[in-house]
Amino acid sequence: MQPALQLPSPQLSVLGQNWVMPPADDLARLGTALAQATGLPHVTASILAARGHASAPQATAFLSPNLKMLPDPSTLKSMPEAVSRLITAIRNHEKIAIFGDYDVDGTCATAILSRYLKQLGMTPILYIPDRLTEGYGPTAGAMETLKGQGVQLLITVDTGTTAHEALTRAFELGMDVIVTDHHQPSGPLPPAVAILNPHRLDDTSELQGLCGSAIAFYLLMALNRQLREDGYFQTVPEPKLLQLLDLVALATVADVMQLTGTNRVLVARGLHQLATWQHRGLAALAGVSGVRDDISATSLGFSLAPRLNAAGRIDTAHAALNLLLAETDAEAIPLAETLNTLNQQRQGMEKTILAQARAQAEAQFTDDTLALVLHHESWHPGVVGIVAARIKEQFNRPTFILGTDSNGHLKGSGRSIHGLNLGAAVHAAHDTLLSGGGHAMAAGVTLEAHNLAAFRTQLNKALWQQLEARTEDAHLPLSHRLAPQLKIDATTTPANLTHALCNAMQQLAPFGPGNPEPVLALTGIRVTFAKPVGTTQEHLKLRLSCPTGQTNLDAVCFGAMNSPLGPLLANSAGRALTLAITAKPRTFNGKPLLDIHVKDAHEALQIHHN
Repeated sequence: MQPALQLPSPQLSVLGQNWVMPPADDLARLGTALAQATGLPHVTASILAARGHASAPQATAFLSPNLKMLPDPSTLKSMPEAVSRLITAIRNHEKIAIFGDYDVDGTCATAILSRYLKQLGMTPILYIPDRLTEGYGPTAGAMETLKGQGVQLLITVDTGTTAHEALTRAFELGMDVIVTDHHQPSGPLPPAVAILNPHRLDDTSELQGLCGSAIAFYLLMALNRQLREDGYFQTVPEPKLLQLLDLVALATVADVMQLTGTNRVLVARGLHQLATWQHRGLAALAGVSGVRDDISATSLGFSLAPRLNAAGRIDTAHAALNLLLAETDAEAIPLAETLNTLNQQRQGMEKTILAQARAQAEAQFTDDTLALVLHHESWHPGVVGIVAARIKEQFNRPTFILGTDSNGHLKGSGRSIHGLNLGAAVHAAHDTLLSGGGHAMAAGVTLEAHNLAAFRTQLNKALWQQLEARTEDAHLPLSHRLAPQLKIDATTTPANLTHALCNAMQQLAPFGPGNPEPVLALTGIRVTFAKPVGTTQEHLKLRLSCPTGQTNLDAVCFGAMNSPLGPLLANSAGRALTLAITAKPRTFNGKPLLDIHVKDAHEALQIHHN
């Protein structure tokens, strides 16, 4: 066992983070017992135990996710009504429309239903609203348009739960609606044949963590089973449901769902499906993204999803949807190139806005600032959420970035930090807004320009009230009270950081929210070589050595020179450090290597032997 690590309170890391060390004693014993029962390395077993998989059966189930673990789709409220109405539409060859959101989850869900229905010989009408001109969700005008096209049954995906006006209009027009959604209801539900949403107050399923695409897939699971029981596939080829799981995995990761339980099974199986590259659109997108050989939740979230999202952010989502529906390379490759170009444009916009927002933030920031509210009329509302996240990370404060919409109103998105509920603060400032809402970590608002100062004041007031209600850390400086937490999963030494250990830790993948990639505290490290690399020289290539010099490791620290971490690593002068790292195995020319990424460093970390 490695020695336990203890932090003198309130010492923060080089990046101002509070390292949360793995619990000792009881958990260590659980890890040891699990390692003995399963043959897993002690570090891996300890991580599993800490994440709630302490028994051998629990650990085995976690490490081997399979579709038999999925909850029955019939547990979703109103599933029988949805399946019955859809079967009627299929048998009677009714005109069906699918109404989706413009983000990755919405376009993936639209493609999932469309691909399935096309395998049954149907051609549904697809409707995704324009982000800037139509806004989010169904509208009465959209319902009238679809009715005019002869639609008899409308299925909404990733939206619809709060669309009271639109669904009432659909009812008046005689158009039936099935809602599949995962957003929180607000008050009574709108009129519909069925509303599949695990957040309904009367829903007793355990599927609250699913994204919109997963809810749509669950509808197809139930539909497919009923059609099979009815003998429908005796004369019609049965659609291949499993081939749709790559889209479910992509949507789940893009919508930042917890990768535990049902989502872990869906994403793990979806990644297997993606690896077949049967989906020509995703294969083409992976090609232009340069991640064809990196089939992981990380590549989905950081390479494929942003390119799909770029379409809906700065143009329309049609290019993204058409790519997800593409059947041939001839269709897919030009669309993938278009999305790649749009993503480059999005990155250019983001870079410009980020520089301007950073300058504003530096001018506004004081020791008493709890929320940054930044605005410029030229900032594109489609990318402000991304910039808000970047500013939030840099300044460690809740941040709103606002652009100006076509009506002259200020519109934008906010991102919060751990321990401050941004959605609640927005609600407290509602009298300064035209509209607004959100949850603890993210929110959106629309307001008139003359209310900007009032909104900023009320938002900060509400957040200060939240902080003042916290008495347990009131004695600490504000920087410590707001310090982000970095959870350390285990400690190790350079000699113990082996290819075998990193291989074993990869069994815990797919990684994401709820199941993050393990972060290790690498103790007794000295930096013996540091060189800036990259086109902007902002990254650091490192050589790490143990005190005896017997073990040497190559590592990289991305973006190091844009933070205090870079200068420390580059000028540590042989001082012993404890580094927070992630490590993955790889093979080059048959030689086992490690990809080690340095995330943070601690000079004050003390090691005490039990």
